[in-house]
Amino acid sequence: MQIKSLFYGLLFIPILACSHSLNALTHTNLLPVGKPQIINKKLVKDINDNCWIEDYFSDKAREDYHKRCKLSTFPSTQNVRNIFEELQKNKIVYLYQSNQFNIYLKKTTDTDICLIEEKQLEGECAISPTKFIITMFIESSSKIINQLIVYSNEDHGGDMIQVTLDFFIDKQLNVWLLEHILDEEGASATLWQHYKINNKGKFNLLDEIKCQFENGGLKLVCKNKNFKNK
Repeated sequence: MQIKSLFYGLLFIPILACSHSLNALTHTNLLPVGKPQIINKKLVKDINDNCWIEDYFSDKAREDYHKRCKLSTFPSTQNVRNIFEELQKNKIVYLYQSNQFNIYLKKTTDTDICLIEEKQLEGECAISPTKFIITMFIESSSKIINQLIVYSNEDHGGDMIQVTLDFFIDKQLNVWLLEHILDEEGASATLWQHYKINNKGKFNLLDEIKCQFENGGLKLVCKNKNFKNK
């Protein structure tokens, strides 16, 4: 079974239909949006401890994976599907407006990428992973004053590797990000971040966990940096 059979419904869930275009000025308060489950940073350890697969080709092992791994059952907020459909049409989706600044999402990459080591003599790629990126922009007086990538999905196809960055934005303008990798051995969380957008439209990083493989890829080591008291 292909790796996508294990991929856990990141975005597309049944929702209520909207009667207005999501990038219209009459429909701009769409918060909260994203996956609220990623708020808890303890999720990183939970994913890395429990989201492994004993035997990728075993139906029983995959069933056991879905029981243990919380990541495989995470739903999104109801408005996510409509928002992503609008973004895929190259529309700007406003999430928030105030007298100080506006916040909107925009698709910034949807192309094939060629990895350097995979280039052939003719300039073609042996494998071309597809990458879909969504960036959150903050604008004031019609000028962009800040931006942050809040979603990306990189699919390596034949290599059975999928790298995803998920997000959640609440009504108080907190932003949480969770990056995770899915392959034939299971899922691993590699990055968790908590930002707060201040009244000047600046992203303040409050808390962060970064994980990387050490000992030749045999051990995943995570380090937590808390910036709240600095």
